[in-house]
Amino acid sequence: MRSAKESNRFPYRMTTICYFEVDKKGNVSQVPHKNKSDLARVSEAYKRAMDKNTILYAVWPGQWSSDLFIIDDLDAFAKELGLLKL
Repeated sequence: MRSAKESNRFPYRMTTICYFEVDKKGNVSQVPHKNKSDLARVSEAYKRAMDKNTILYAVWPGQWSSDLFIIDDLDAFAKELGLLKL
């Protein structure tokens, strides 16, 4: 697993990125982010991650393989997906 923060150029808004969150019991939920109508669900996932109730992850697909990232810069995630205006 890689760090989104350490990648320095994680493509948060790329539509092929698959976001998901894992709660403390191991339940997994996808976080849709491709449409403006998904903003409320992204915001809810962000709040749960900020409250440390879940951990956000992303899969960044490549041509030959996909990489798993932990979303460890929640401010960058929120800013790039339109939740924060920094």
